[in-house]
Amino acid sequence: MRARTITLSIAILLCIVITGGYSVTLYHDVQKRLSEWKVSARETLVEALQIEVRKRSDIPVDMLTVNPAKAQTFEENAPDSVTLISKYGKKTYAIPREKFAHSLVKERKKRMLLSVLLEKYPVSVDTLNRNWDSLLLAKKIVADTYIRYSITDLQEYTTTTYSRKYRQNPQADSLTPCYMGYRCEVEAAGFVLYRWWQMIDGWQWGLLVLPWIGLCIFMFAYRRIISFFKEKFKEKEVVIHEKETIIEKEVHVTDVGAKTINIYRFEDGTNFDPVKRILRRGDKEKKVAPQITILLKLFLLSENLCLKEDEIYKEMWKGGGAPTQLSSLILRLRNTLKEISDITVIYDGNKTYQLKKAHSIEKNDDYSKEISTRQPSVTESNKA
Repeated sequence: MRARTITLSIAILLCIVITGGYSVTLYHDVQKRLSEWKVSARETLVEALQIEVRKRSDIPVDMLTVNPAKAQTFEENAPDSVTLISKYGKKTYAIPREKFAHSLVKERKKRMLLSVLLEKYPVSVDTLNRNWDSLLLAKKIVADTYIRYSITDLQEYTTTTYSRKYRQNPQADSLTPCYMGYRCEVEAAGFVLYRWWQMIDGWQWGLLVLPWIGLCIFMFAYRRIISFFKEKFKEKEVVIHEKETIIEKEVHVTDVGAKTINIYRFEDGTNFDPVKRILRRGDKEKKVAPQITILLKLFLLSENLCLKEDEIYKEMWKGGGAPTQLSSLILRLRNTLKEISDITVIYDGNKTYQLKKAHSIEKNDDYSKEISTRQPSVTESNKA
Protein backbone atom coordinates (compact mmCIF):
# COMPACT_ATOMS: atom_id res chain seq x y z
CA MET A 1 0.00 0.00 0.00
CA ARG A 2 2.82 2.39 0.89
CA ALA A 3 4.66 1.60 -2.36
CA ARG A 4 1.46 2.25 -4.32
CA THR A 5 0.94 5.60 -2.56
CA ILE A 6 4.51 6.68 -3.32
CA THR A 7 4.22 5.59 -6.97
CA LEU A 8 0.94 7.45 -7.48
CA SER A 9 2.32 10.55 -5.74
CA ILE A 10 5.30 10.60 -8.09
CA ALA A 11 3.01 10.09 -11.11
CA ILE A 12 0.71 12.94 -10.04
CA LEU A 13 3.68 15.25 -9.41
CA LEU A 14 5.05 14.42 -12.86
CA CYS A 15 1.66 15.22 -14.45
CA ILE A 16 1.52 18.55 -12.63
CA VAL A 17 5.02 19.49 -13.83
CA ILE A 18 4.27 18.52 -17.45
CA THR A 19 0.88 20.29 -17.44
CA GLY A 20 2.33 23.39 -15.79
CA GLY A 21 5.20 23.61 -18.28
CA TYR A 22 2.90 23.18 -21.27
CA SER A 23 0.40 25.71 -19.83
CA VAL A 24 3.15 28.34 -19.66
CA THR A 25 4.06 27.61 -23.29
CA LEU A 26 0.39 27.85 -24.28
CA TYR A 27 0.01 31.14 -22.40
CA HIS A 28 2.95 32.71 -24.26
CA ASP A 29 1.51 31.47 -27.55
CA VAL A 30 -1.85 33.12 -26.76
CA GLN A 31 -0.12 36.38 -25.82
CA LYS A 32 1.77 36.33 -29.10
CA ARG A 33 -1.41 35.75 -31.09
CA LEU A 34 -3.30 38.41 -29.10
CA SER A 35 -1.54 41.26 -30.91
CA GLU A 36 -2.50 39.66 -34.25
CA TRP A 37 -6.12 39.36 -33.09
CA LYS A 38 -6.19 43.07 -32.16
CA VAL A 39 -4.97 44.11 -35.62
CA SER A 40 -7.55 41.85 -37.30
CA ALA A 41 -10.33 43.15 -35.03
CA ARG A 42 -9.51 46.76 -35.94
CA GLU A 43 -9.41 45.91 -39.66
CA THR A 44 -12.77 44.13 -39.53
CA LEU A 45 -14.35 47.10 -37.69
CA VAL A 46 -13.16 49.42 -40.47
CA GLU A 47 -14.53 47.00 -43.06
CA ALA A 48 -17.91 46.91 -41.29
CA LEU A 49 -18.03 50.73 -41.37
CA GLN A 50 -17.16 50.75 -45.07
CA ILE A 51 -20.06 48.37 -45.70
CA GLU A 52 -22.43 50.84 -43.99
CA VAL A 53 -21.01 53.72 -46.03
CA ARG A 54 -21.39 51.85 -49.33
CA LYS A 55 -25.09 51.31 -48.57
CA ARG A 56 -25.50 55.10 -48.87
CA SER A 57 -23.38 55.60 -51.98
CA ASP A 58 -26.35 56.15 -54.36
CA ILE A 59 -28.31 58.58 -52.16
CA PRO A 60 -28.43 62.20 -53.53
CA VAL A 61 -27.53 64.88 -50.96
CA ASP A 62 -27.48 68.70 -50.70
CA MET A 63 -24.17 70.39 -50.01
CA LEU A 64 -23.39 72.63 -47.07
CA THR A 65 -21.46 75.87 -47.52
CA VAL A 66 -17.84 75.31 -46.62
CA ASN A 67 -14.59 77.21 -46.57
CA PRO A 68 -13.16 78.20 -50.00
CA ALA A 69 -12.39 75.30 -52.30
CA LYS A 70 -8.80 74.24 -52.71
CA ALA A 71 -7.04 71.71 -54.87
CA GLN A 72 -8.40 68.27 -53.90
CA THR A 73 -6.21 65.24 -53.50
CA PHE A 74 -7.07 61.73 -52.36
CA GLU A 75 -4.74 62.01 -49.38
CA GLU A 76 -4.44 65.43 -47.77
CA ASN A 77 -2.40 66.96 -45.04
CA ALA A 78 -4.20 66.93 -41.72
CA PRO A 79 -6.20 70.19 -41.37
CA ASP A 80 -6.06 71.94 -38.03
CA SER A 81 -9.62 73.17 -38.41
CA VAL A 82 -12.53 73.62 -40.81
CA THR A 83 -15.02 76.50 -41.09
CA LEU A 84 -18.70 75.90 -41.81
CA ILE A 85 -21.65 78.23 -42.38
CA SER A 86 -24.89 76.60 -41.27
CA LYS A 87 -28.19 77.65 -39.69
CA TYR A 88 -26.17 78.26 -36.55
CA GLY A 89 -23.94 80.73 -38.38
CA LYS A 90 -20.30 80.64 -39.35
CA LYS A 91 -18.13 78.63 -37.03
CA THR A 92 -14.66 77.14 -37.03
CA TYR A 93 -14.21 73.59 -35.70
CA ALA A 94 -10.86 72.23 -34.55
CA ILE A 95 -9.85 68.78 -35.85
CA PRO A 96 -7.35 66.96 -33.63
CA ARG A 97 -4.57 65.29 -35.60
CA GLU A 98 -5.26 61.94 -33.93
CA LYS A 99 -8.85 61.94 -35.15
CA PHE A 100 -7.84 62.82 -38.71
CA ALA A 101 -5.13 60.12 -38.66
CA HIS A 102 -7.81 57.50 -37.93
CA SER A 103 -10.47 58.95 -40.23
CA LEU A 104 -12.27 56.42 -42.43
CA VAL A 105 -11.71 58.69 -45.49
CA LYS A 106 -9.35 61.65 -45.71
CA GLU A 107 -10.37 63.39 -48.95
CA ARG A 108 -12.16 66.65 -48.09
CA LYS A 109 -15.09 66.24 -50.49
CA LYS A 110 -15.82 62.67 -49.41
CA ARG A 111 -15.67 63.64 -45.75
CA MET A 112 -18.13 66.44 -46.39
CA LEU A 113 -20.56 64.16 -48.26
CA LEU A 114 -20.24 61.55 -45.52
CA SER A 115 -21.24 64.13 -42.89
CA VAL A 116 -24.48 64.87 -44.73
CA LEU A 117 -25.28 61.21 -45.35
CA LEU A 118 -24.72 60.14 -41.76
CA GLU A 119 -26.82 63.03 -40.47
CA LYS A 120 -29.80 62.16 -42.69
CA TYR A 121 -29.38 58.37 -42.57
CA PRO A 122 -27.80 57.42 -39.23
CA VAL A 123 -26.00 54.12 -38.81
CA SER A 124 -27.75 51.38 -36.83
CA VAL A 125 -25.26 50.48 -34.11
CA ASP A 126 -26.70 46.99 -33.62
CA THR A 127 -26.51 46.26 -37.35
CA LEU A 128 -22.94 47.51 -37.42
CA ASN A 129 -22.11 45.25 -34.45
CA ARG A 130 -23.62 42.17 -36.16
CA ASN A 131 -21.65 42.84 -39.35
CA TRP A 132 -18.48 43.21 -37.31
CA ASP A 133 -19.08 39.88 -35.50
CA SER A 134 -19.62 38.13 -38.84
CA LEU A 135 -16.34 39.47 -40.20
CA LEU A 136 -14.51 38.40 -37.04
CA LEU A 137 -15.85 34.85 -37.30
CA ALA A 138 -14.76 34.75 -40.94
CA LYS A 139 -11.22 35.35 -39.67
CA LYS A 140 -11.69 32.62 -37.00
CA ILE A 141 -11.66 35.12 -34.15
CA VAL A 142 -14.15 34.25 -31.41
CA ALA A 143 -14.91 37.22 -29.18
CA ASP A 144 -17.63 39.11 -27.34
CA THR A 145 -17.97 42.63 -28.76
CA TYR A 146 -19.91 45.86 -28.51
CA ILE A 147 -19.69 49.27 -30.21
CA ARG A 148 -19.83 52.78 -28.83
CA TYR A 149 -21.13 55.21 -31.48
CA SER A 150 -20.76 58.96 -30.77
CA ILE A 151 -21.89 61.98 -32.83
CA THR A 152 -20.86 65.59 -32.12
CA ASP A 153 -23.36 68.06 -33.66
CA LEU A 154 -22.69 71.56 -35.02
CA GLN A 155 -23.20 73.01 -31.55
CA GLU A 156 -20.56 70.56 -30.26
CA TYR A 157 -22.94 68.49 -28.14
CA THR A 158 -22.06 64.80 -28.16
CA THR A 159 -24.61 62.00 -28.27
CA THR A 160 -23.40 58.48 -27.48
CA THR A 161 -25.12 55.22 -28.32
CA TYR A 162 -24.08 51.68 -27.39
CA SER A 163 -24.98 48.46 -29.09
CA ARG A 164 -27.20 46.05 -27.18
CA LYS A 165 -24.29 43.73 -26.34
CA TYR A 166 -22.75 46.44 -24.12
CA ARG A 167 -24.41 45.12 -20.95
CA GLN A 168 -23.02 41.62 -21.58
CA ASN A 169 -19.37 42.67 -21.94
CA PRO A 170 -18.58 45.68 -19.73
CA GLN A 171 -14.95 44.51 -19.22
CA ALA A 172 -14.02 44.32 -22.91
CA ASP A 173 -10.84 46.04 -24.17
CA SER A 174 -11.20 49.04 -26.47
CA LEU A 175 -9.72 49.31 -29.94
CA THR A 176 -8.50 52.48 -31.64
CA PRO A 177 -11.66 54.39 -32.68
CA CYS A 178 -12.56 55.18 -36.30
CA TYR A 179 -13.74 58.68 -37.26
CA MET A 180 -16.03 59.81 -40.07
CA GLY A 181 -17.36 63.11 -41.39
CA TYR A 182 -15.95 66.45 -42.45
CA ARG A 183 -15.21 67.47 -38.86
CA CYS A 184 -14.44 63.90 -37.80
CA GLU A 185 -17.56 64.31 -35.74
CA VAL A 186 -18.63 60.66 -35.84
CA GLU A 187 -16.68 58.25 -33.68
CA ALA A 188 -17.09 54.46 -33.80
CA ALA A 189 -15.16 52.65 -31.07
CA GLY A 190 -15.08 48.86 -30.87
CA PHE A 191 -14.66 46.85 -27.67
CA VAL A 192 -13.52 43.22 -27.69
CA LEU A 193 -13.31 40.44 -25.10
CA TYR A 194 -11.52 37.51 -26.75
CA ARG A 195 -12.62 33.94 -26.06
CA TRP A 196 -9.07 32.71 -26.39
CA TRP A 197 -9.91 29.24 -25.06
CA GLN A 198 -12.19 28.70 -28.07
CA MET A 199 -9.45 29.73 -30.50
CA ILE A 200 -6.90 27.22 -29.23
CA ASP A 201 -6.63 24.19 -31.52
CA GLY A 202 -8.11 20.90 -30.36
CA TRP A 203 -4.78 19.08 -30.52
CA GLN A 204 -3.30 21.67 -28.11
CA TRP A 205 -6.03 20.94 -25.57
CA GLY A 206 -5.37 17.24 -26.19
CA LEU A 207 -1.69 17.62 -25.28
CA LEU A 208 -2.71 19.51 -22.13
CA VAL A 209 -4.89 16.68 -20.81
CA LEU A 210 -2.86 13.78 -22.22
CA PRO A 211 -0.70 13.28 -19.07
CA TRP A 212 -3.83 13.07 -16.91
CA ILE A 213 -5.43 10.55 -19.23
CA GLY A 214 -2.25 8.49 -18.96
CA LEU A 215 -2.39 8.80 -15.16
CA CYS A 216 -6.00 7.54 -15.08
CA ILE A 217 -5.06 4.55 -17.23
CA PHE A 218 -2.08 3.84 -14.98
CA MET A 219 -4.23 4.02 -11.83
CA PHE A 220 -6.83 1.72 -13.37
CA ALA A 221 -4.26 -0.84 -14.50
CA TYR A 222 -1.87 -0.45 -11.54
CA ARG A 223 -2.59 -3.82 -9.97
CA ARG A 224 -2.32 -5.65 -13.28
CA ILE A 225 1.01 -3.99 -14.04
CA ILE A 226 2.40 -4.85 -10.61
CA SER A 227 1.10 -8.43 -10.86
CA PHE A 228 2.72 -8.82 -14.28
CA PHE A 229 6.14 -7.78 -13.00
CA LYS A 230 5.74 -9.89 -9.88
CA GLU A 231 5.06 -12.96 -12.00
CA LYS A 232 8.11 -12.20 -14.13
CA PHE A 233 10.19 -11.82 -11.00
CA LYS A 234 8.91 -15.07 -9.52
CA GLU A 235 9.63 -16.96 -12.73
CA LYS A 236 13.22 -15.78 -12.63
CA GLU A 237 13.49 -16.70 -8.95
CA VAL A 238 12.18 -20.23 -9.68
CA VAL A 239 14.77 -20.77 -12.37
CA ILE A 240 17.61 -19.62 -10.14
CA HIS A 241 16.60 -21.72 -7.14
CA GLU A 242 15.98 -24.80 -9.21
CA LYS A 243 19.60 -24.57 -10.28
CA GLU A 244 20.58 -24.20 -6.62
CA THR A 245 18.51 -27.28 -5.78
CA ILE A 246 20.36 -29.34 -8.39
CA ILE A 247 23.67 -28.37 -6.79
CA GLU A 248 22.64 -28.64 -3.13
CA LYS A 249 20.37 -31.62 -3.48
CA GLU A 250 23.11 -34.09 -2.56
CA VAL A 251 23.22 -33.16 1.15
CA HIS A 252 20.18 -32.62 3.41
CA VAL A 253 19.75 -31.56 7.02
CA THR A 254 16.95 -33.55 8.58
CA ASP A 255 14.44 -32.29 11.15
CA VAL A 256 15.98 -31.76 14.56
CA GLY A 257 12.99 -33.24 16.38
CA ALA A 258 11.75 -32.49 19.90
CA LYS A 259 10.45 -29.03 20.73
CA THR A 260 11.64 -29.18 24.37
CA ILE A 261 15.29 -28.73 23.42
CA ASN A 262 16.79 -25.29 23.88
CA ILE A 263 20.02 -25.77 21.94
CA TYR A 264 19.90 -26.93 18.32
CA ARG A 265 23.02 -28.47 16.74
CA PHE A 266 23.40 -28.57 12.97
CA GLU A 267 25.45 -31.29 11.28
CA ASP A 268 28.15 -28.78 10.32
CA GLY A 269 28.82 -28.22 14.04
CA THR A 270 26.87 -24.98 14.38
CA ASN A 271 24.84 -24.53 17.57
CA PHE A 272 21.75 -22.33 17.74
CA ASP A 273 20.43 -20.98 21.04
CA PRO A 274 16.96 -19.40 20.36
CA VAL A 275 16.70 -18.09 23.91
CA LYS A 276 19.96 -16.13 23.85
CA ARG A 277 19.61 -15.66 20.05
CA ILE A 278 23.15 -16.85 19.34
CA LEU A 279 24.68 -18.94 16.57
CA ARG A 280 27.97 -20.55 17.67
CA ARG A 281 30.48 -22.57 15.69
CA GLY A 282 33.76 -23.30 17.39
CA ASP A 283 35.17 -20.02 18.65
CA LYS A 284 32.90 -17.94 16.41
CA GLU A 285 29.64 -16.45 17.61
CA LYS A 286 26.91 -14.54 15.77
CA LYS A 287 24.13 -12.57 17.44
CA VAL A 288 20.80 -13.15 15.67
CA ALA A 289 18.07 -10.53 15.25
CA PRO A 290 14.74 -11.28 17.00
CA GLN A 291 12.75 -11.65 13.77
CA ILE A 292 15.44 -13.90 12.23
CA THR A 293 15.40 -16.02 15.42
CA ILE A 294 11.65 -16.61 15.10
CA LEU A 295 11.93 -17.55 11.41
CA LEU A 296 14.89 -19.91 11.97
CA LYS A 297 13.07 -21.65 14.79
CA LEU A 298 10.00 -22.06 12.55
CA PHE A 299 12.18 -23.82 9.99
CA LEU A 300 13.71 -26.12 12.63
CA LEU A 301 10.30 -27.12 13.99
CA SER A 302 8.74 -27.70 10.58
CA GLU A 303 8.48 -30.98 8.69
CA ASN A 304 11.53 -31.59 6.47
CA LEU A 305 12.73 -28.11 7.42
CA CYS A 306 10.27 -26.71 4.83
CA LEU A 307 7.96 -23.71 5.13
CA LYS A 308 5.30 -22.56 2.70
CA GLU A 309 5.01 -18.86 1.95
CA ASP A 310 1.53 -18.82 3.51
CA GLU A 311 2.92 -20.32 6.73
CA ILE A 312 5.56 -17.63 6.96
CA TYR A 313 3.01 -14.88 6.33
CA LYS A 314 0.75 -16.35 9.01
CA GLU A 315 3.44 -16.71 11.70
CA MET A 316 5.45 -13.58 11.02
CA TRP A 317 2.75 -11.06 10.04
CA LYS A 318 -0.49 -12.72 11.16
CA GLY A 319 -1.54 -13.38 7.59
CA GLY A 320 -0.54 -9.93 6.34
CA GLY A 321 2.79 -8.87 4.92
CA ALA A 322 3.92 -8.31 1.33
CA PRO A 323 6.17 -10.24 -1.09
CA THR A 324 8.87 -7.58 -0.66
CA GLN A 325 8.85 -8.12 3.12
CA LEU A 326 9.13 -11.88 2.69
CA SER A 327 12.01 -11.60 0.21
CA SER A 328 13.82 -9.18 2.54
CA LEU A 329 13.39 -11.48 5.57
CA ILE A 330 14.66 -14.58 3.71
CA LEU A 331 17.66 -12.62 2.45
CA ARG A 332 18.52 -11.50 5.99
CA LEU A 333 18.33 -15.11 7.24
CA ARG A 334 20.63 -16.29 4.44
CA ASN A 335 23.15 -13.55 5.20
CA THR A 336 23.08 -14.35 8.93
CA LEU A 337 23.70 -18.08 8.34
CA LYS A 338 26.35 -17.41 5.72
CA GLU A 339 28.55 -15.58 8.22
CA ILE A 340 28.99 -18.61 10.50
CA SER A 341 27.40 -21.74 9.01
CA ASP A 342 27.19 -23.86 5.85
CA ILE A 343 23.40 -23.95 6.21
CA THR A 344 21.32 -21.81 3.85
CA VAL A 345 17.73 -21.34 2.65
CA ILE A 346 16.68 -22.40 -0.84
CA TYR A 347 13.49 -21.86 -2.85
CA ASP A 348 12.04 -24.97 -4.49
CA GLY A 349 9.91 -23.15 -7.10
CA ASN A 350 6.59 -24.11 -5.53
CA LYS A 351 6.15 -21.26 -3.04
CA THR A 352 8.21 -23.30 -0.53
CA TYR A 353 11.47 -22.48 1.24
CA GLN A 354 13.74 -25.15 2.77
CA LEU A 355 16.69 -25.13 5.15
CA LYS A 356 19.63 -27.04 3.56
CA LYS A 357 23.34 -27.45 3.87
CA ALA A 358 25.34 -25.78 1.12
CA HIS A 359 27.58 -28.75 0.13
CA SER A 360 30.03 -29.02 -2.77
CA ILE A 361 28.88 -31.21 -5.66
CA GLU A 362 32.42 -32.59 -5.86
CA LYS A 363 31.58 -34.99 -2.99
CA ASN A 364 31.01 -38.54 -4.14
CA ASP A 365 27.56 -40.15 -4.13
CA ASP A 366 28.28 -42.53 -1.22
CA TYR A 367 29.40 -39.75 1.07
CA SER A 368 26.42 -37.64 0.06
CA LYS A 369 24.02 -40.49 0.86
CA GLU A 370 25.71 -41.04 4.19
CA ILE A 371 25.31 -37.37 5.16
CA SER A 372 21.74 -37.22 3.81
CA THR A 373 20.55 -40.09 6.00
CA ARG A 374 22.48 -39.18 9.13
CA GLN A 375 20.40 -37.81 12.04
CA PRO A 376 21.59 -34.44 13.42
CA SER A 377 22.66 -34.37 17.01
CA VAL A 378 20.70 -32.28 19.47
CA THR A 379 21.91 -30.85 22.75
CA GLU A 380 19.46 -30.10 25.52
CA SER A 381 20.38 -27.28 27.90
CA ASN A 382 19.41 -27.17 31.64
CA LYS A 383 17.95 -30.67 31.46
CA ALA A 384 16.10 -31.70 34.61
